[in-house]
Amino acid sequence: MLPKGNRLVKESDFKEVAKRAKPIHSQFFILKKISSLQQDTAFGLVISAKVSKKAVVRNKIRRRTREILRPLLPVIKPGFKVMLMVKISIIDKNFQEIKNDLEDLLKKSGLI
Repeated sequence: MLPKGNRLVKESDFKEVAKRAKPIHSQFFILKKISSLQQDTAFGLVISAKVSKKAVVRNKIRRRTREILRPLLPVIKPGFKVMLMVKISIIDKNFQEIKNDLEDLLKKSGLI
């Protein structure tokens, strides 16, 4: 799990990011980010029921994504609110494929 300061949890924060940010696409994710007055960069994950009807599958994706982000936190630029939306293409992909895609997306967005 991500540290408390690195989590986006309020519905108002998600709505603000969704409304103001321009999306950046990768194979498995859509990233939206806005600058923030916060010291840390906060991440929020959105995994729709369209990705999988099974909560077990959605939770597995959520855990994997958080585990990929956690060791990257020290090198991620501070002061952003980031929303990661998961695409259906992530189903049945292994951890390394997801990790490579997410790292490339973070570099592409300028967070690393």
